Amino acid sequence: MKILLIIPPNIHYIEPYSYIKADKNNAIRPCLGLLYVAAAVRKVSGIEIRIIDCNIDNLDLAGLRQIIKNEQPDIVGFSVLTFNILNCIEVARIIRQISPLTKICFGGWHPTLYPQETLKLDCVDYIVIGEGEHSFSELVGHCMNKPQTEQYPVNIKGIGFKTSLGEIKINPPSGPIKHLDDLPLPAYDLIKTGKYSNLLARSEKVINLITSRGCPQRCIFCDIRGTLYRFRSPKNVLEEIKYWVNNGIREFFILDDNFTINRKRTIEFCKLLIESGLRVKYKISSRVDYLDDELLKYLKKSGCYLIYFGVESGVQKILDYFEKGTTIAQIKNVFKLCKKRGIDRFAYIMIGAPEETYKDIEMTLGLIKEIKPQHLHCSVCTPMPKTYFYQKLLAQGSIKHDYWREFADSPNPNFKTPFCSRFFSDKELRSIQNAIERDFYLNPRIIFQEIIKTRGVKQLVTKARLAFNVFSNN
Repeated sequence: MKILLIIPPNIHYIEPYSYIKADKNNAIRPCLGLLYVAAAVRKVSGIEIRIIDCNIDNLDLAGLRQIIKNEQPDIVGFSVLTFNILNCIEVARIIRQISPLTKICFGGWHPTLYPQETLKLDCVDYIVIGEGEHSFSELVGHCMNKPQTEQYPVNIKGIGFKTSLGEIKINPPSGPIKHLDDLPLPAYDLIKTGKYSNLLARSEKVINLITSRGCPQRCIFCDIRGTLYRFRSPKNVLEEIKYWVNNGIREFFILDDNFTINRKRTIEFCKLLIESGLRVKYKISSRVDYLDDELLKYLKKSGCYLIYFGVESGVQKILDYFEKGTTIAQIKNVFKLCKKRGIDRFAYIMIGAPEETYKDIEMTLGLIKEIKPQHLHCSVCTPMPKTYFYQKLLAQGSIKHDYWREFADSPNPNFKTPFCSRFFSDKELRSIQNAIERDFYLNPRIIFQEIIKTRGVKQLVTKARLAFNVFSNN
């Protein structure tokens, strides 16, 4: 059985909450979720699987059409977000046209949030709800054993499908995978790792890792708010790092939403890494209420050189509105401790909360000047699909209709992401956002820092191109 997992070309663009020009021109990272699914699926006997990343291979619809026509795959899978669903639909309809026997499966966050709406699409046969490694593998096995029959995958948890009469069936959820150590390592051999880039890397070769899933925190804007936290054992993570070191990789980006949730595990990991003598570099994401000087000492000694923080705001009432569970004092203290330990800081801030005033934004910028991060990302506060924040604004009547569900029901390329500020128009928020990003990265201190930390011609060219696109008037 032949399976293709496709990352479609960026044809349609829905404006994000991030800085538009930077978002359009940012470096491309591998889709780690697809790599995990591919690794799990190829354990099924008789499978031939391939990943096609159109954006990294500069593959347009015509080129993709030819591949589908030549290969006639049995199943094509997509990892679908609300922001890329239009691109996935575009490719799926081409597949339906030139290879009508191919089964098309949408997995990822969008079909998980909107299963009925996704299965209504004429180009979708199956959906995978939640984590896909087990459910999609079982679906593949089912399709191998019962090809071209009316026997549907009614017993596979986490799967949705349509009958021959067009009836939509949603099976019970599979639930989160609890034992992450049992998952095979992501199938990096199916992609061309050398073509990907990371703007903040300190070497030309970087591999992304994920060591945990879920987050117990309650930030209202986050799509994994209060989800079950599970983690790989430190020994299991170290084995993956050893594998990559043996293949010439010495730098890693740990993609966990919060790497330091379990303090004991974090220290054990750092100690194992130190004792291994591998001398690697890595960066993580964390929170200011999860770190102290002792933990930062272990992180630095084991090779951590950069930590991403969701600072969000320099105003306590805004942090409290977001249910961050952090304080301004904690932010200042941890950034000071990171500087002491020689660990770089990346600050995420967010403007445009419903009650935020211009004075509040100025206070946030004042905090940024005080804590002096090496990197900054400013986003516009956006109620994302089915988050607690979005549902709260709907219940309050601040959002008049369920526009995300309407978009899911009928995806439209003219859709524009709404914001939620009481005091600023969308245009004003974009203008403030862009000015914050430009002012930060045009600071001579930041420019000099980026020059001296650039490693290799490829990264230099990527940074220069991004800077030109972001700061040009075009």
